Amino acid sequence: MLPLFQNITDKVVDIAATEASEQGERISCRSGCSACCSQLVPVSKAEAVSLLKLIESMPGARRSEIEARFEKNMVVLEEAGLLEALEHAALDHDKERLRAIGLDYFRLDLPCPFLQDHSCSIHPHRPLSCREFLVVSDPLYCADLDPGHVKNVALPKTVSPIIYEMCSGDRSRDRGFIPLVQLLADAESLLAGQPDPAPAVAWVRRFFKRLCG
Repeated sequence: MLPLFQNITDKVVDIAATEASEQGERISCRSGCSACCSQLVPVSKAEAVSLLKLIESMPGARRSEIEARFEKNMVVLEEAGLLEALEHAALDHDKERLRAIGLDYFRLDLPCPFLQDHSCSIHPHRPLSCREFLVVSDPLYCADLDPGHVKNVALPKTVSPIIYEMCSGDRSRDRGFIPLVQLLADAESLLAGQPDPAPAVAWVRRFFKRLCG
């Protein structure tokens, strides 16, 4: 069902972009503008499994390059002591602590492993949280460590949290998402922990109930 949820996210973002334009604002995001690609990106477990399969389908040399980038970023995070702090904050649903960790992550300047020549090399498959992130402020501010200067496009609905919830069996122990940087490190548990299959119509009903609630 992931392509459907990606498509709906794109439609929601299109609506928000149109509304911003009608209010005299201009979307600043452009190809080659990649400051946001050094942020801490959450991906739902469904997206994580899809991305793992995407990496597996890549030619050998490209796959090895991507895997090496993930490994390098994980080493930096472990040395900075952020991984354990991130895990605790996520399980506690501590938004303020997660925001602070996100800034610490941004300061490490760790480009997304999928970033190639300042552009997303998997753009059609990019995470929902990436699709939902648009700004109307000066692009120069996106590389600023003070997020107060960045003005995001306000979305009428955000799809990503709905998918996180749908991917979580027990929110007290399972967030339903992981940081993208942990994708390969968590590969075994992600592939082993997929939910039991359910009819597509059941997933669609669950999704729209949350979207329209």
